[in-house]
Amino acid sequence: MNSQAEVTTGGIAQCTNVAAGERWRDPRAASQTLRTEGALLTTEFAVFAPHEVRDEAADARGEEVVAILEGEFDVDAAGEHYRLVAGEAILIPPREPRRFTCLGAKGVLYRAGTSV
Repeated sequence: MNSQAEVTTGGIAQCTNVAAGERWRDPRAASQTLRTEGALLTTEFAVFAPHEVRDEAADARGEEVVAILEGEFDVDAAGEHYRLVAGEAILIPPREPRRFTCLGAKGVLYRAGTSV
């Protein structure tokens, strides 16, 4: 299978047809995101630099599941605050603001959600 993935540092990469097991992370990059978007579903792997914070407005996303793959995060969503570590996940309702703060040296999130 041919990959059409593009990785960007500090931004968002659009991709389709990423082969299973393909390495997409640049070990020199502190912060990067790999996102696939369809008509109804968006998935994303996000690598956070130490103490990096990412905010999203209330209307930016639909309902989504966020799983912590590596590290520890403070997650503020839907008026609530959570501290999550690797292996934990959260369901965020649609059209709610969200903030992710990496608390350690590095963090990796997996996000899957409905398109708004």
